[in-house]
Amino acid sequence: MTPKSDGRPSRNRSLRLLLALLVLGLVMLASRVLALPNIGMAEMIIPMLGGLFVAVAIVLIVRRDRADRDALPPSRRNRQDQGMPD
Repeated sequence: MTPKSDGRPSRNRSLRLLLALLVLGLVMLASRVLALPNIGMAEMIIPMLGGLFVAVAIVLIVRRDRADRDALPPSRRNRQDQGMPD
């Protein structure tokens, strides 16, 4: 990964990697469902929609967490998470 001036990897590259892994997971799910001989169309669409919903939820959670971390002052940004907020 290409480091930025502060030592962190490029955000654009990590987002593309996250999206690529999520798409790969959906493709693997679809290929697994299509490999079954006695599968109907509804039985294929429902897991795909569920997988897509989970992928979108993961992306939203990661983006919100990154935005929250970027909003912190630099002194607190790189500290270890202490669990529950004060």
